[in-house]
Amino acid sequence: MPKSSDRVKEELAQKHCFILSVLVTIFVIALSYYFNVPNPAVVCFIAVVLSTFAGGFFCGSVSGSLTILYCGYFFSEPGHLMKYTSQNFYKIFIIFITTIFMILMVGILKRQLKNRTEALEKANKQLILFSAVDWLTGIANRRSFDELLDKEWKRGLSEQISVALVLIDVDFFKNYNDSYGHQAGDECLRHVAAAIIGQLSGRGNFAARYGGEEFVVVISDTSIDEAIKVGEDIRSAVEELRIPSGIGNMCPYVTISVGIHSVVPSEDMSSDELVRAADFALYQAKTSGRNMVKVYNKVVENT
Repeated sequence: MPKSSDRVKEELAQKHCFILSVLVTIFVIALSYYFNVPNPAVVCFIAVVLSTFAGGFFCGSVSGSLTILYCGYFFSEPGHLMKYTSQNFYKIFIIFITTIFMILMVGILKRQLKNRTEALEKANKQLILFSAVDWLTGIANRRSFDELLDKEWKRGLSEQISVALVLIDVDFFKNYNDSYGHQAGDECLRHVAAAIIGQLSGRGNFAARYGGEEFVVVISDTSIDEAIKVGEDIRSAVEELRIPSGIGNMCPYVTISVGIHSVVPSEDMSSDELVRAADFALYQAKTSGRNMVKVYNKVVENT
């Protein structure tokens, strides 16, 4: 099974830390030898600490082993490698214990810092997610919509491609809340949101809760006919949920009204005009009987 890119990067970083730990420790030992430092362990401990903090227990152990070996050589009797006086043997023992202690302490500190950093990163990701998602329906919220619309508008302006807005409003939602209560109203909104997402699956479009019982879909680089089809598919999907409306035979099931506008952005336009036009089309759908899709018509608005 191929390794993930993160795993490969982690292994590569470990190799780099290992090589760096060896080089730094050898460099420090060489300096100690060149300047004949009376107690090289004091200097070499710097390399041990740095190696452990950079590469964890393994790199620290490598650096510590090199340090102990050099100190063993340094404190040997002249002409007798690895032969010590009782005083020097005691020094080697203290250096050995101190090295292990330092590796353990720094390694534990590094692990704690890593765990804390990962926990903070996870918390930050959750905060970002919560700030971008509507807590009730689980889809994107108004803030995410504003950011995406601005991004798509700029892309449409630079590439001269269309940006379409599908504005959706649940019909007679106040009556639904009055009849069944706010908890049922929340559940109704969740079902509507799921129906919207279900119709967008595979199309690459963006949906968000616009506010209250309103939802919005952003469609880039598509024809007005395709935008109308998306709106009609969503309208049909919600109607097919067969959620009782609570307002009698006039409208037995929960339905939605849809307003659509599509435009190729230009320098003398803003995305606010797109939203306003889609909102007017939605108003037309509401006043024309609800449960329908209307496309913005400037002539109708001006009459």
